[in-house]
Amino acid sequence: MSIQSEEGLKQAYKMLSQGEPAEAKKLLADILEFNLDNKEIDFAVWCCSYWIDFIKKLAKFDFYERGESLLFQWKTFEEAFGKKKEIFARTIFSVQTGIFSLALDSFSSVSQESTRLPAQKADLLLKIGICNKKLGKYDIARSNLMEANKFLPGSAQIIAEMADCCALCGLENESKVLFREAFFIDAKKIDISMLDSELIKCLVQKIKDDHGYSGSELQYWIPVYAVLYGVFNIKRELRSVEVLKLKQDIYETENEIKNPANNVNQLKPKLIYMYFWLVDHYIQKNQTGSEVSDLLLKIKILDRNVYDLYIK
Repeated sequence: MSIQSEEGLKQAYKMLSQGEPAEAKKLLADILEFNLDNKEIDFAVWCCSYWIDFIKKLAKFDFYERGESLLFQWKTFEEAFGKKKEIFARTIFSVQTGIFSLALDSFSSVSQESTRLPAQKADLLLKIGICNKKLGKYDIARSNLMEANKFLPGSAQIIAEMADCCALCGLENESKVLFREAFFIDAKKIDISMLDSELIKCLVQKIKDDHGYSGSELQYWIPVYAVLYGVFNIKRELRSVEVLKLKQDIYETENEIKNPANNVNQLKPKLIYMYFWLVDHYIQKNQTGSEVSDLLLKIKILDRNVYDLYIK
């Protein structure tokens, strides 16, 4: 590629990063004329074509709907380009910057009148935090998410995003505590496709490769294997009320799993993870007798492979 073409490509990427795929495509068309075999330019043109009509249609939506639509479409886009992310990294980076800048502008323009309830404020701050995270503004994103958590404490999705930001900021221990907590609260509420830190992405990929899990089943197994692989190794002491609730949840899930009408593939990892939490509690309290032995037996009965890995 000539110096002139490379400069033109950089200018096209600048347009893409500003959320202007139509303008970027015009520049790319001129460059492509002299670089017909260049796969990077071909892919950049495809990216522009993918987003041009979609962005035009956003004008008919309100600000919140625009932001939501962009986030949803980004996930579809990621599935479409697949493994090309590693090959055409600067193309994807430019598109990502443009799309999440547009989404951030949209969410930031939502009126205060439409976010009166705490849950609405938390949701908006969550979306703003995700946008800032995707734009590389990790400290700002972390602040957004911490504020969201004040309005809606105990949200698995918000806590998982806080954990992701902590990992991206280099706060690994804090990240592990928060991820462990988020998956304990409700694994299925966590949108793992939006998580970026290597801590969680490597874990998810290893579980997929080693065990073949996918979809909602994968989400329930993530915390189990995070314990078995030593990722969720930073723990906190449970309060008395939390221990009582944990035991109640275990009792209810044990009854649910006996019902053949229920989804055992989801209930089993959920129950195992709760057993792990209760075992940790007993160990922290130096109650390592029959209480722990009974739980280990239950894990062994549920899944011998998990049990063997756990007691190593």
